[in-house]
Amino acid sequence: MTSPTANFEIVANISEGRDPEILQRAAAAIKAVPGVSLRDVHSDADHDRSVFTYVAASGVELIDLSSPEKSGEGRGVHPRIGALDVVPVVPISPTATLEQAAEIARIAAAALATTLNLPVHLYGAAARNEERRSLPMLRRGGFEQLAAHQAAEGGEPDFGPREPHPTAGATAVGARTLMAAWNIALAGANADTLLQVSKEIAREIRGATPGGVRGLQALGFPLASKGIAQVSMNLHDLIGATERGDTLHAIRERIRAAARSRGVEIGETEVVGLLPERALVAGGNPATLQISGGWERVVLER
Repeated sequence: MTSPTANFEIVANISEGRDPEILQRAAAAIKAVPGVSLRDVHSDADHDRSVFTYVAASGVELIDLSSPEKSGEGRGVHPRIGALDVVPVVPISPTATLEQAAEIARIAAAALATTLNLPVHLYGAAARNEERRSLPMLRRGGFEQLAAHQAAEGGEPDFGPREPHPTAGATAVGARTLMAAWNIALAGANADTLLQVSKEIAREIRGATPGGVRGLQALGFPLASKGIAQVSMNLHDLIGATERGDTLHAIRERIRAAARSRGVEIGETEVVGLLPERALVAGGNPATLQISGGWERVVLER
């Protein structure tokens, strides 16, 4: 049987994007594990979030979501329920299946709950029933409403204690196909206007809207540190979307047109994590995506 680390990617999302010491310690812990390759780290202060692309998880004990810096006015703009917020397991080789990824996710979830005394919720293909597949549903209300959510009927975690960890909250572990997590900046107007436009565009293009892009989740977020806003997106089933013509290029151009119709322009594309080259080149020259740091930096495999 092929080793899971050869076939599966784990993308750990932690609720810390501002403290370099914590991020360095988390990265060091990952690199110290034999056989683990840390492929990419993406951090964002406005979202107060970092994404580590690798095959293990660490850092829960370093982050206190109950602190003033992480709650109230100090919290980042990204939805979250825990310090180690989301851990998807993704099949990335032809021999890897979503069912195998779900099995790995359940094993990892049980281990996290036992080792760290964390409530762990399963989502996506690893969920135990259809009602619990949705990650946005699990995160509704965030860390602040987590205790009430888990106390309610049907809100209990799949593993671990029913009470949230006092500082680390809970974790969602799941299995999914390849997804593009990416953001497009808006510019050319004041911050309030850009935020309003970002929300309007997100509402227009998301898959839940008639005429929107199938499998696309989208939100408009402010980037206070830069005085701009962005359209933040998850494109699920990236390969399937690419094959039916919903390429990154096509979606970016749709956002450009929507922005210009409202008197603003689009800026750089920010990719969180890594993507297969075929998804980047489909529909156009990858250089025209204007990916921050260059498109070659985000290639998972060629």
